[in-house]
Amino acid sequence: MKPADHPSKEVWETHYTRPKAKLSYPDENLVRMISKFPPSSPSPKALDFGTGSGRHCVLLKDFGYEVYAADYSENSVQSVKESYPWVQTFLLNSPPYPFTDEKFDLIVSWGVLHYNSPDLAKSMLDDTFRILKKGGYLAASVRAEGDTHLKAEKGKIGTADLAGGATWFYSKENVQALLKDFSSFEIGYTERTPLGKLDERICHWIFLAQK
Repeated sequence: MKPADHPSKEVWETHYTRPKAKLSYPDENLVRMISKFPPSSPSPKALDFGTGSGRHCVLLKDFGYEVYAADYSENSVQSVKESYPWVQTFLLNSPPYPFTDEKFDLIVSWGVLHYNSPDLAKSMLDDTFRILKKGGYLAASVRAEGDTHLKAEKGKIGTADLAGGATWFYSKENVQALLKDFSSFEIGYTERTPLGKLDERICHWIFLAQK
């Protein structure tokens, strides 16, 4: 994902040098999601797309997948290499991505697409569809309309740690349109408040789609 396509790249490079960015535990919604189906092949492969701190790599390994992790942040990829040397890591630019057609049984894209413009997010999803096996699954989340935690105005994040970064929020109809090429999908919604900040809302659509 080239810097020209991602004006907030420097924000994320800085973010992944901070201790608070080094999350260690998987999202509980993702754990529930991938518990619903067993790996579909003898040597299943999973891609953590937009891996960030790599917090989902151990989860994928524990479920029996050969784990690949990719991000467009060099600091993210370096951190994952150091923390999880058994993971195959990739520094990505814009799509198309350097993977063969129908390579992965499972692709995780957790909290990734909404940090890209809608057009770029669509092209990213189209290429993840290409590299997903027939019958394989995409497990993903995007920020939902109604979120106030990022303090976003006109597509720019207002929180101190990600100030200047870009974000877009999704309606249910936006998510449904994004997933129209999949053979089936299920959508869920989560909303929570940060501890001690009852006036804020962290809102996500979560979805599991099968090719």
